[in-house]
Amino acid sequence: MSIEKKSLISTLKTTKKANAVSSELNAKPSSVTSKRAAVNSTRAGVNSTRANVNSQRKAVTSTRATVNSQRKAVTSTRANVNSQRKAVTSTRANIS
Repeated sequence: MSIEKKSLISTLKTTKKANAVSSELNAKPSSVTSKRAAVNSTRAGVNSTRANVNSQRKAVTSTRATVNSQRKAVTSTRANVNSQRKAVTSTRANIS
């Protein structure tokens, strides 16, 4: 056999081995593939919970706005009551 043929055979064997190793490294283990479905399922559950939390957060924000509005109304009423008290106290002082 000539040197050129031996060299060519050697090169082909080396390439074949390199390709085999490369394909083994690129292959996905079956455990990763099976875990991927579980991860996606968990991710869907988390996204659903996140949507519920965001919905409840909006409801709390709306309720908070209502409470703050009512608080302002109470403060305004309290100021009116205090003003009327001062007027009554002033009128009593004038009568005495």
